[in-house]
Amino acid sequence: MSTFEIQYARATTRVTVEPGALGSLGRALAHHMKPTRVLMVSDETVAGLYGDTAVASLREAAVDVELLALPPGDATKSLTSAHRIYDRLGEVKLARDGALVALGGGMVSDLTGFVAATWMRGVGFAICPTTLEADVDASIGGKTAVNHRAGKNLIGVFHQPDVVHIDPVCLQTLERRDVVAGLAESIKHAAITDERFLGWHEQHREKVLAVDPAVTGQLIERNVRIKADVVARDEREQTGVRASLNFGHTIGHAIESARGYALRHGECVGLGMVAACRICVSLGLLAAASSDRVIRCLESYGLPVRLEEPFAEDELLFYLARDKKVAAGRVRFTLLDGLGKTVLRNDVPESVILDAYRSLIAH
Repeated sequence: MSTFEIQYARATTRVTVEPGALGSLGRALAHHMKPTRVLMVSDETVAGLYGDTAVASLREAAVDVELLALPPGDATKSLTSAHRIYDRLGEVKLARDGALVALGGGMVSDLTGFVAATWMRGVGFAICPTTLEADVDASIGGKTAVNHRAGKNLIGVFHQPDVVHIDPVCLQTLERRDVVAGLAESIKHAAITDERFLGWHEQHREKVLAVDPAVTGQLIERNVRIKADVVARDEREQTGVRASLNFGHTIGHAIESARGYALRHGECVGLGMVAACRICVSLGLLAAASSDRVIRCLESYGLPVRLEEPFAEDELLFYLARDKKVAAGRVRFTLLDGLGKTVLRNDVPESVILDAYRSLIAH
């Protein structure tokens, strides 16, 4: 078991990574949050797998809990779903001393955190992630949001979780595609912070893909610590440090929106990283060999490096123009200035962006 605290300027998050942690979720909440009442939000798939265990854990710890299961899929991350949760919170009369618990993947944690931040101007919030993507990325950092038809995550607020309780055993029920999609964020963390961690991915591919609990536990903890370190230095994206985490996300989010969320988030981030690497090479920031190494690593884990169903270039530019990182009409890209180091650029020529996009199109 690994338990540690992440110290932010205005909050502290207690993180546990432990096989079987789902069964101790109730004790963790009772000890560290002491909520009078809890609404647990999940999706229907995860609720069917883990809802009974999670609810029983809270009730064994004398925590009053109800479970709300929503339809799976990123289309659920909407204001309509947020209102459904608000309605249930009103029905159970959850007050300021209550809490929301997200049981599921990144969609569930983003949505539940958004509601927790806005119900009564903020109530307690805990995450029990059940996907690799949520383990290594969505559960850390306090970004909460819902999607809008104009783009992904456009309506949101920062709200740090009090508790993040990670059970690597939950990964064993994931489809292989979902395990692979989650690895995009891990490879991203390696590319932007630590070339040695990229080597770790190259060396441990078979055990990671086999969801070996010992190895996935190492991978999860290392990612959590990497992201927490970045976030703690720029919690609300004011200094530019946290923007390093956006590597691959600018074009990735555009692909995700243009494809109507038909692809996994991690698959889109992977494609975005491929495009970003090629932009880096075009601008002279990254050696072609280093770019190829990142792309090979993504491909070796089964992540897509080509876009099988492309869309019009005008549509790409439409979504890029509506990205949250646009400032003064310029798209801001997080790029690699060599492996393990990032740089922010808002001067990438449109021709270079489009060339990178065209390189993704399968022939």
